[in-house]
Amino acid sequence: MKILLIDDHALFRDGLLLMLEGLNTTNEIFEAGSYESAKAIMDETNDIDLILLDLGLPGVSYLDALFAIRQQLPESCLVVLSGTEDQQMVEQALRHGARGYIPKSSPAKTMLNALQLVIDGGIYVPPQILQNNLMDTTTAPAGIDTLEKILTPRQCDVLHLLAFGKPNKEIGNILNLTESTVRAHVAAILKTFNVSNRTQAVQYATQKGWLKPNP
Repeated sequence: MKILLIDDHALFRDGLLLMLEGLNTTNEIFEAGSYESAKAIMDETNDIDLILLDLGLPGVSYLDALFAIRQQLPESCLVVLSGTEDQQMVEQALRHGARGYIPKSSPAKTMLNALQLVIDGGIYVPPQILQNNLMDTTTAPAGIDTLEKILTPRQCDVLHLLAFGKPNKEIGNILNLTESTVRAHVAAILKTFNVSNRTQAVQYATQKGWLKPNP
């Protein structure tokens, strides 16, 4: 697998090089400290499989860099690595072709699982961003059930990913859980909601106002 790292911080690139050794692939890695350097590499190597892009590159806006890379190498898998966890930026990056958005504050294991998920064909969204799509139930009137009252925090995370149609394996990769643990959480959610399948669980939570419609 050919991987291109685009980040202006050499120390961060060094850390990524070490982390990438944990992928289940044999890698040829290219490094660039600017968009211009990255473009020169892409001009010479047009069969790059995975591009890791920092959105804070000097001299170019993050959307301009993303657009240009997607236009030049539309078949490459692009993942954003950023120190910013702004929901709007995450949504923009994914809307415009990124296959994942990984905060630089993520532990190495989380980054590795996220990249492996993308390589395997999935899309990675930070759990903290996904959580923002849950309805804010902290101001519910006394006596009214809220999601936090009837599910554990981890079950809330699993429920939200169910709403995105994620299978158990992908949920486990995103949340750093084993597939059997995810199955246990799903079973607990179904039992709590008194429904028989995942689709019904999402519909029930949406009807109760615990999930935003059409997440």
